[in-house]
Amino acid sequence: MEDIERYGDYDEIDEAPQGSKNPVTTIIKAIIISLCFIVVGLILFRVILFNYYPKGMKNVYFDEKLSEYYSLQDGEIFAKTQKLRAPYDDPDFASFFADNLIIIKDVGQLQLSVRYNSSLFDTIEEKYGVRLDPESDSLFEFELERVPFEEGREAETVGTLTHSESASLMMYTYNKLVFSDVEYLDPETPDWLRLKITLKGVQGAEPYYILVYENTEEYSAFEDYKLSKGERPDV
Repeated sequence: MEDIERYGDYDEIDEAPQGSKNPVTTIIKAIIISLCFIVVGLILFRVILFNYYPKGMKNVYFDEKLSEYYSLQDGEIFAKTQKLRAPYDDPDFASFFADNLIIIKDVGQLQLSVRYNSSLFDTIEEKYGVRLDPESDSLFEFELERVPFEEGREAETVGTLTHSESASLMMYTYNKLVFSDVEYLDPETPDWLRLKITLKGVQGAEPYYILVYENTEEYSAFEDYKLSKGERPDV
């Protein structure tokens, strides 16, 4: 009988109290769940921000020549676009990113946007010992070059930068670039055009290069660029 009574006592001790929870455990669980949501939210925010471009930086810029052409063609500009396969200057440690390529061959224009992170200035200072002013309007020189396929030949400048404007959001600065008088080669002729970015006021600085236009046997995928209502000029 004594053993049976002891066994009954063990059952009473092992039973968990009903309706009571450890408040410390509850708080820890809540903190862990909150941290998970915060981390996921930050990751999503960075992804969205990384792919974001202000409208003025990605939309077609209508100068006088393009506006006149738009009017003559009854609201058409016959623009093309191409997905950049390598939209950065360096695959391992990129300083500049290019996107939103717009090709308007009938008026000899090439438009695109370029983005860089504010950490670029730390990298430049570390490499060249020069601290550039992020607020300056003349930090970089943008040029468009045709890349030769033959060894030993130098790249040649193509077109002229006729419009440049900038915008910023948090750590990113964006530049909208419009090159005019761009001579496009025959569709059957292989062609590479690259963006050359030169640091102003930094002696001996190496240029940055981004391939922004390809028309080769390996890659020649172009798509029609459709104007949105917000892009159409009042003419």
